[in-house]
Amino acid sequence: MVKTSTTQTSSGTSIPRAGTAADEPHEPTLTSRNRALWLSGAAVVIGVALRALTVSELWLDEALSVNIAALPLSDLRGALMRDGSPPLYYFLLHFWIELFGTGDVAVRSLSTVFSVATLPLMWLVARRHAGRPLAVAALLLLATSPFAIRYGSEARMYSLVSLLALLGYLAVDAALERPSSRRLAAITILSAALALTHYWSLYLLALAGILLALKAARGGGRP
Repeated sequence: MVKTSTTQTSSGTSIPRAGTAADEPHEPTLTSRNRALWLSGAAVVIGVALRALTVSELWLDEALSVNIAALPLSDLRGALMRDGSPPLYYFLLHFWIELFGTGDVAVRSLSTVFSVATLPLMWLVARRHAGRPLAVAALLLLATSPFAIRYGSEARMYSLVSLLALLGYLAVDAALERPSSRRLAAITILSAALALTHYWSLYLLALAGILLALKAARGGGRP
């Protein structure tokens, strides 16, 4: 479609003038937003691949986790009492081993599943409170973080802690927005799961409780 404009003559009449191609707005075939989405997607795929394709042998703590989780359920409690670790991850790994075996890739893949599931949760948390650009940045940071990649490819409980922490944050945020017995029950279950995954989670739970108590004392709205 060709645009037309008018030109005033010396007598005051208007004469239509055909527009040129340069007057038309040019829409690029690949916008900067599309490029950012493609690059973000590629970074996430690479991060997931690095989590899933670790080929090194199990190190000491990983081997200990597998040895304990491979025991019969009746023996797990006694082994964990000697080891001093909470039971949730070991119980989950026990059933994972029954399904996929005790190969290095198989036992590590449970942590990979937890770590990959954490990625959309990170995007959702950041999107709710900081908007789409920072949500993309948070997703890229977690997808390519060397620490997240390492713990997402290790037969230990740390990627499960990250997953539960983000789920707990979303549960608390939803309960603050619109309290209900179901949402409060979700917070209780996730808090218990965190405490049963790693004892250091108790510090996180204590801090969250203190912040919520301060919020209640001030009578404020959403954080």
